[in-house]
Amino acid sequence: MRLILGLIYLFLEVFITYKIIDFIGVLGFVLEIIISALLGFFILVNYRFFLGDALERLREREISYEAFVGSNIFRILGAILLILPFGFTDILGILMQFSALGFLAIKPFIKKSSSNPTPFDTSNKPQNSEIIDVEVIEK
Repeated sequence: MRLILGLIYLFLEVFITYKIIDFIGVLGFVLEIIISALLGFFILVNYRFFLGDALERLREREISYEAFVGSNIFRILGAILLILPFGFTDILGILMQFSALGFLAIKPFIKKSSSNPTPFDTSNKPQNSEIIDVEVIEK
């Protein structure tokens, strides 16, 4: 299965690179390689600013943990793919910079939390009851 996927990737890489060279020429493709590599290095160097912003949004619960992980993993992977000198990897690298695509791709691999987040036994507790205040008295 890996061999088939590798061959499909290789075919797509060669075909798309050929079409890009046919469309913009060899010099244009060389410039595209240089510009995409610089963009990939720029994203990796300035990643700490994006990570700080994402951590702030995670702390304020504006995004979920799954969205945080998905966007960060795919942003780094996309920057690395932008550095590689091929046409298909540049397209994938640009697409991976959008956090929504990263979240959709990583979502199947994140273990879902259970519906009961507390580790205590609540089998005797009625479904509609809520604990509002607890007072502990020591003897």
